[in-house]
Amino acid sequence: MSFTPRFAWHNGQIVPWDDCVVHVRTQGAFWGANVFEGVRAYWQADEAQLRLFRLQDHLDRLHRSMKCIAMPCRYSDEEIRSGCQTLLRANEVAGDAHVCIVGYFGMGPNFDPLCYTEDAGLHITAIPAPRSPRFHAGAAACISSWRRISDDTMPPRIKTGANYHNSRLAQHEAIRNGYDTCLITNQRGTVSEAPGACFVMVRDGRLVTPPGTSGVLEGITLATIETLARETLGVDLERREIDRTELYLADELFLCGTLAEITPITTIDRIAVGSGQVGVLTKRLQAVFDATVLGTDNPAWSMPVYADSERHTRKTDDALEQVV
Repeated sequence: MSFTPRFAWHNGQIVPWDDCVVHVRTQGAFWGANVFEGVRAYWQADEAQLRLFRLQDHLDRLHRSMKCIAMPCRYSDEEIRSGCQTLLRANEVAGDAHVCIVGYFGMGPNFDPLCYTEDAGLHITAIPAPRSPRFHAGAAACISSWRRISDDTMPPRIKTGANYHNSRLAQHEAIRNGYDTCLITNQRGTVSEAPGACFVMVRDGRLVTPPGTSGVLEGITLATIETLARETLGVDLERREIDRTELYLADELFLCGTLAEITPITTIDRIAVGSGQVGVLTKRLQAVFDATVLGTDNPAWSMPVYADSERHTRKTDDALEQVV
C-alpha cells in the first residue's frame, strides 16, 4: 500500500505539502548550499507498523556534514526524530517510504549566495519508496567517463546537494548510453562509487569495497552490510583500492545504499559479472538484510513510528492543527 504526501515538516511545524517551500534566492536553492540525509521507513504489514531504519546514524552523519560547512542546527536530535514520526503519522503512511531531512542555508547578506550566514533552516519530506525490481533482477552498469570529485575540491564525504551534480552527470550519461547505472572512478583511476550508492565486489569469497579515502560517501547501508556479513555469515569486508579491470574478474558486484538497498550488478561494460546472474553471496546478504530492516533481527536499528501495533488513524484536520 502506498500513500500520497499531504504534509511536510518545515522548521518545526507540520505544513501542507505545497507550502513547504524556500525562496529561490536562498543559498540552499541558489547554490545547493544544503546538507541532507535520506532515511528508509519500512512497512511491516503483519504488525501494521512502520519502522525508520538507523535514523540516529543518519542524524549523526547529518551533523558531521553540517560541521564541515559550518552550518548551525536549531533543532535537537529528539526534535528531528519527533518531526519524522509526526510527519509520517500525519500522512498516514502504510507502505515503504523515503524520508529526506534537509538542512539549508537561507538568505545571505545582501542576498549574496557566497557570503557566510548563520541563517539556516530544516525541512523533512516523505515520499513512497517501493523496492526497485532491480533488487531481484540486477542492473547493467558501465564505467563512467566522469571522474569522482575529490576531497581537495568538493569533499565527497559531505552529503551536500551541490556534490550530487557529479553523480547526476554520470547517471544521465549511463542512461543515455543504454545502461541502468554506472561506477565512477576517482582521480587516481581506481573505482570509487556509483551515483548515490556505495559498491561492493565479491572475489574469491571475500567482500571488498573502496576505502573512505577513495572519494566515497561513508555509507550507512555499507556499514550495515559489513556488520551483518561478519556476525551472521562469518564473512569480513576488506577496504582497499579496486582497479577497473578487476571488476571484469569479480565473482559478484552489488550496490548498497538507502534507496539502492542491495542492488546486484549483473553486467559491467556489457561484460557478464560472474555467471551474469545474481550471485549466491549477494542473495544471502539480501535475505539477512531484509530480516534486519524489518526489525526482526536487530530492533535496536529500527525505530517504530506508531505508538502501538495498529495503524495510526490521525485525520487530516488533526494534523492541520499544527500548521502555523
